[in-house]
Amino acid sequence: MKCPACNGEIGRFELAPNCKHCGANVFYSQQKTLLTRDAKKCELEYAGFRILVAKLKTAFIKGAIQILRIVAMVVAIGAIFIPFATVSVNSALFSSSFSFGAWGIYSAFTDGTIGALLNLTEYMPNQVVLCFALLGLIVAIFLVGFGVFVSLLLSFINIHKSAKIMRGLSVAGGVLCLCACALCIAMPYLFGKGGFLVANTGFGAFACVLVFVMIFVLNHLVIKKNIQPEIKEVDIKRKELNKKVKAGEVSLDDLPLPVFETEEGKEKRLLDAAEKKALVEKAKGGEARE
Repeated sequence: MKCPACNGEIGRFELAPNCKHCGANVFYSQQKTLLTRDAKKCELEYAGFRILVAKLKTAFIKGAIQILRIVAMVVAIGAIFIPFATVSVNSALFSSSFSFGAWGIYSAFTDGTIGALLNLTEYMPNQVVLCFALLGLIVAIFLVGFGVFVSLLLSFINIHKSAKIMRGLSVAGGVLCLCACALCIAMPYLFGKGGFLVANTGFGAFACVLVFVMIFVLNHLVIKKNIQPEIKEVDIKRKELNKKVKAGEVSLDDLPLPVFETEEGKEKRLLDAAEKKALVEKAKGGEARE
């Protein structure tokens, strides 16, 4: 093995605690080397964690706009449960009423209402087509809303790009909601007051329009204000260097400690060194007087 202090060769059967070349204690020198290596590794790896925390805080909680985006998503989830319209099915063999909202559509599929509605196609084809057109619009709105939700969750990766995606999706969702609004308003008149199918307009489509407008405005503000995470340059350098260390391009033993130093850290280190030097000089002065 080699001495950790002077890199001198130590024989396998040389059991003395001190190096024969430099006199350093081999055990303590080795421990110091390992601790120094761990300190360098911790400095490099913790930089990635700090960058991730900075991105998460910027994406979700650092400003009023980011917090309002989360609130808007909560409101959006509530809005999809508000009925867009309510349709009553009245026939000799089947009678039911269901709403075109998240829970209403789920219930209509599970209790057989959608199947019964299909059986009325030969009697009222236009009305049934309108029902399924509205159903298709609502499903499309749900998918757009899900895309907005996923983009919000992943906004910590790149808040600027995610805001652009959310803004674009909110425009698409708003257009779909306006089409749904028009269809919901027209359905009672197209269906008539009697017959197998009777429709009443709900407020779900209007609520979703307002939510998509809110999401559009908030993400437009994120883009306009160019909100970006505040990441220290030394952390970026540490993260890049850590990749090189893991790839084997750079050895930890060849790096200084600290690997990268901030101005605040440098000032603190120099101040501590000055204070330590002053204490040593004061102690020497006291010994000289004695």
